[in-house]
Amino acid sequence: MFQRFIQRLQGISLKWKLLIPFLFFAFTGTSTLTVIGLTSQQRLIKQEERKMLLLHYQIFLNELERKGEQAIALASVVAEDKEVQQLLAERDRSGLYQHIIHTYVRLKLDYDISQFHFHVPPGVSFLRLHEPTLYGDVLYPYRGTIREALEKRGAVWGLEMGETGFGIRGVVPVFLGPSIVGTVEIGHSFGRTFLLGLHQRWGIDLALYVPGGDHAFESMASATGEESGRIFSEPARAVGEQDEPLILVAPPGLPDRAILQSPVRDYEGNLAAVLEVSADRSSIRHRLARTRNLMIAVGALGITISFLLTYLVAILFIRPIKAIVRGAQEIAEERRESYLEPGFGDEIGTLKKALNRMLAALMERRVQLEEYAKNLEKRVQERTADLVASEEKFRTLVENVPLIVYRLLEDGTTEFINTYLTESLGYDIDEAVGDKDFWFEKILGRDQEAYRELFETCFQKGKEFRIERVVRDKDGRPLVFLDHAIPAADEEGEVHWIDGIMMDITGLKQLQERSLRTEEIRLLSEISARMAHEIRNPLSTAGGFARRLRDALPEDDRNRRTAEIIVQEVARMETFLEILLSSIRRVDLHITEVDLNGILRFWAGRMEHLAGSKNVRIRKDLDDRLPAIHGDEDRLNQALESLIKHAIVSMPPGDTLEVGSRAEGDHVILWLTFHGDRVSDDDLEQFFFPHLEQNPEESVLDLPLSKIIIHRHGGRVEVSRDQDLLVTEIELPLRPVAEFLE
Repeated sequence: MFQRFIQRLQGISLKWKLLIPFLFFAFTGTSTLTVIGLTSQQRLIKQEERKMLLLHYQIFLNELERKGEQAIALASVVAEDKEVQQLLAERDRSGLYQHIIHTYVRLKLDYDISQFHFHVPPGVSFLRLHEPTLYGDVLYPYRGTIREALEKRGAVWGLEMGETGFGIRGVVPVFLGPSIVGTVEIGHSFGRTFLLGLHQRWGIDLALYVPGGDHAFESMASATGEESGRIFSEPARAVGEQDEPLILVAPPGLPDRAILQSPVRDYEGNLAAVLEVSADRSSIRHRLARTRNLMIAVGALGITISFLLTYLVAILFIRPIKAIVRGAQEIAEERRESYLEPGFGDEIGTLKKALNRMLAALMERRVQLEEYAKNLEKRVQERTADLVASEEKFRTLVENVPLIVYRLLEDGTTEFINTYLTESLGYDIDEAVGDKDFWFEKILGRDQEAYRELFETCFQKGKEFRIERVVRDKDGRPLVFLDHAIPAADEEGEVHWIDGIMMDITGLKQLQERSLRTEEIRLLSEISARMAHEIRNPLSTAGGFARRLRDALPEDDRNRRTAEIIVQEVARMETFLEILLSSIRRVDLHITEVDLNGILRFWAGRMEHLAGSKNVRIRKDLDDRLPAIHGDEDRLNQALESLIKHAIVSMPPGDTLEVGSRAEGDHVILWLTFHGDRVSDDDLEQFFFPHLEQNPEESVLDLPLSKIIIHRHGGRVEVSRDQDLLVTEIELPLRPVAEFLE
């Protein structure tokens, strides 16, 4: 029978002898390729699904870490708050709650925090902003993050179970000086809110399961809000006992799902939950089925076409088709620059012409693309260079101009400020930028009225605002600035921020004040000289005639008493003239190093006898750290002696004269205070004018000279009334200004 079959096979035509083996091999090869292709495709798809699940799992871990770092960052900002440090050190729970509650509300709205908790050593709950009535419980035994933060004196974050549930908690110690006064904890929810955020941003289907009874796991939260029920006790226990995730692609009973299960451990390394990342692969299964059917159909069709083509190629087309295929491959690989040889007018010839037209079009497009790319790159480089140059010019101008240039948002946040802030006021740029309270506290000095006026004028009325304001630098020294704020409005007229500049005019103000003092001294000297010149000669003549008239009258003549009164009054006028002349004499200074506290102590001691006779006391309030100044010690002794003596003779009996000193920046302040009921308001206005006391024994002749001496040192002296106290304040620079010494 077999021989008969062989004989019949040998008896068929040569064409079929060629076609039958080819058909057999074509069928076998196509079927094999179809199976290999489907198998490889499924394997690659499963590998990609595993990669996708691992990518989603990594996103979960990154988000967990990001939340932890964010919690530490927020807690660190709170821990740096000086008032929080002080209140926590004083264990003032109510004050801490009132101070921080608005911060908690803002953080909850902006960063979706769920726990805001303060603890005191050694890990005792002090204040839960999210549960204010729950405090006093001891957390140290089971809260590893709190222990770690206290022991290492640094920030710690981790996943932990607390009284209010699981949370991604960041704990930062709060220092007051070198001591830890407590810790602050900020936590994010680790549950459906956390999973829902990942689901909304990345489209990941996540679920968390926690250990339950009988070695089973119970659903904790799901991103979709539905309990999947796809996790089994045996795989879950296996996942909980290892650290690597378990990936199940099309597990038994769930052919349409790809699942990743991984343990989630808390800060102590204990199993907190099992994470399930699930992906729907039903569409993949459907595509695989369609691909399988398509490949079978294509294989069958290919076998048929192969048979026919083999038959035709064997007869006519094998040779020209090879040439065309070779030419097409060269065109596709951009290796062919010449056209195909034209053929006959049949389909092969038409195909060659089409390939030649395609080659020409591709070459033309390539030239155009190269030219366009070349010009585009050049234009981009030119534009980029222009933008960079403009930005560098603007930045150089803003950073080097001797002005404070700033931008202020409507909520009070300083969005931008240049480095001249550090040079002029001593504050770092990081202290100002992004801080909503910097401008109010440091620039405006917590002045509510100034804050309201600035924002009403610029943000509500949209008008420019110019004002001269006093700003204290970081060391407390007062500086005078001219502030010019300009609102920036959009097309609809709404102001979103204000740009402004602040010019330091402290030197100009000091120069103006010094000029006024110099002019005051010059004017006083001119007036005094004029008065002395007008009074001296007539006074001398009147005094001489009055004395001659008195001496010529007998002792019992009643007119002699009248002449005596004239002589006495002329003598008073001569004494007044002496005071006036002393105030206009040139005061030369011999500069040395002067201890003002020593001068005050010396005259307070020397005046004890006079004070005792007046039944008054002298109390000293001197700053032991008062620096020495450069001045004329003899002249300053003279000025302070006159001021202290005048204060003693002007005081009511039983009163106390307070003599004090303090340092303030580059100046020294001295003051005298006592109850000045005997000094009227008119006397205050003419305090340093030349005058005589009613009682000659108590006359103080050098008050005008005292003011001149202090002014010659570049200082000032003012007398004012504070309720029932009379205050004499003397301000002297550490070094006298050169223009006052000339």
